[in-house]
Amino acid sequence: MLLNNQSGIYKVELPLLHRVKHVNCYALRGRDGWSLLDAGLSREASYQVWLRFFEEQAIRPADILGIYITHYHSDHYGCAGWLQKLSGAPVYIGAIDAVRINNYWKKGDYLLPEIDKLYNCNGMPSEVRKLVLEAEAEIIPYTVPHADLTVLQAGQTVTLGDYEFRVILTPGHSDGHICYYNQELGLLFSGDHLLPDSSSIVGLSAQAGARPDPLADFLRSLDSLRSLDCQLILPAHGKSFPSLAKRISRLESYHNKHLAAIRNCLGRGTAAYEVCRQIYGPDLSGNELRFAMAEILAHLVYLLHKNELKITCTEGIYKYNNR
Repeated sequence: MLLNNQSGIYKVELPLLHRVKHVNCYALRGRDGWSLLDAGLSREASYQVWLRFFEEQAIRPADILGIYITHYHSDHYGCAGWLQKLSGAPVYIGAIDAVRINNYWKKGDYLLPEIDKLYNCNGMPSEVRKLVLEAEAEIIPYTVPHADLTVLQAGQTVTLGDYEFRVILTPGHSDGHICYYNQELGLLFSGDHLLPDSSSIVGLSAQAGARPDPLADFLRSLDSLRSLDCQLILPAHGKSFPSLAKRISRLESYHNKHLAAIRNCLGRGTAAYEVCRQIYGPDLSGNELRFAMAEILAHLVYLLHKNELKITCTEGIYKYNNR
């Protein structure tokens, strides 16, 4: 779908596997060739969408000059290796999430025991953890073949199509999430950092070296974008939207309400899994549970760091309560 003829931006919708039906990837036409932004899952359905788009636009593999990724999650990075193999183009990603790819996707299922340990000590029963770990393991093959990565630094300028975009580090949804901003167009490719109708998942990671307070990171990242001169935000999910400041304010309000709701769930020592069940209900799939539990933990950790909660350990299970 052509979004803007002047800037040569096309939206390419790649199908996903679960409740979120697709991810928005973008292609930018330039005088010398094309730039792609985000890639989708590595699976046959994604390959066919990309090949059909290339045929419709008469794009040869050699016309693809670069593949730019907002963050390491499988629906954004997954197909990058396939696209690189097809085109020979470099794959660019922020420095922090390049490490995440090397330490997570490229090592297969090494993280599953750490996730199991984290959720076990936060009260998730073994049969539920089994569902979560199966859902986690299901995603890993959708990142193969892997790409050779070129690292981007915050503040760096890159050329997408015929325009220069500034790389903005926006940690929270992932430790190394980046957005791409062009002041001349008043345009922000926001990835999963800013979505039009919901908040992206902000979850605590079990990875060694992961940032300890992702919600604080996310809220600071939101605030850092507030002053941008921006008339169009192109997100990774949902429709484009024009008002940056209004969306930031609504996201801040959402997370404040979410924090209040979590605090209301805490009695005289409540495990994170119990909070998760109270907030999200009992009927979640394994895939939904892995996100829900990670998000509850991120909000609890945020409140701990603000010294608004106390934590105790009873029979190996962490319990949280209000101060």
